[in-house]
Amino acid sequence: MTITESELREILDRESDDGLHGGVTVADVDRRVRRIRRRRLRALGGTVAAGLAAALAFTLPEGGAAPAPDDLWTGVMAQPSPRYGARTITDTILAKKFSAMGERVAFVLPERRREWMLWVQVRCPRQAEVLYWEEGVYQNAQLCNELPKEGNQSEFFTSLTVENDIKRLEVAVVPPGSIRKLGRPLINDKDARQVVRDAGKSRADMSILAMTSRIESCDSGPGCRFADENRFPPG
Repeated sequence: MTITESELREILDRESDDGLHGGVTVADVDRRVRRIRRRRLRALGGTVAAGLAAALAFTLPEGGAAPAPDDLWTGVMAQPSPRYGARTITDTILAKKFSAMGERVAFVLPERRREWMLWVQVRCPRQAEVLYWEEGVYQNAQLCNELPKEGNQSEFFTSLTVENDIKRLEVAVVPPGSIRKLGRPLINDKDARQVVRDAGKSRADMSILAMTSRIESCDSGPGCRFADENRFPPG
């Protein structure tokens, strides 16, 4: 074991203080050097422990608080994503009664968005024939033979297939069998006018109903449906 100069001086000073004059053996020197070094190590250990405690006081959170999560976005991403559904909005834009049969009756439809779907129903006598024109252009002839799913089962109607953006609709209701009297297939506007003229004028309780339908987004509330929901209940 190598002895430093400071350790040797400390040993000699202790011999002088103790008043010993018998001399110092190698074993004495070795034993005393070990004792000196143990004392210095204890002192150094206390200093290091104090410094470590001070460092921890600055670095550890107060009150035993938990450390921050490794991923700061964990809490944000854990939030549920909003769901967006859709509902159908239906508005009645025209509801009128009329009674003239064998005549072209004109109806003006209110302004609306072109992308909205337009639905038209004509309530009419059973098996009556309904001819109609859009913006003055003949479209088709249909039979009055539909019944409502609910309500008065004696009130027949027909559903007209019309363009979404029309503003003027004309309807002529004629008695059953009027088209057959033409003697040929009803093809064009000339034929339709002939059918109306030959039908003769009469009266009946009739009405017309025009509705718009559109889809709007929603996140809750009545009629709000989501893509992951079953459209029909299981059978």
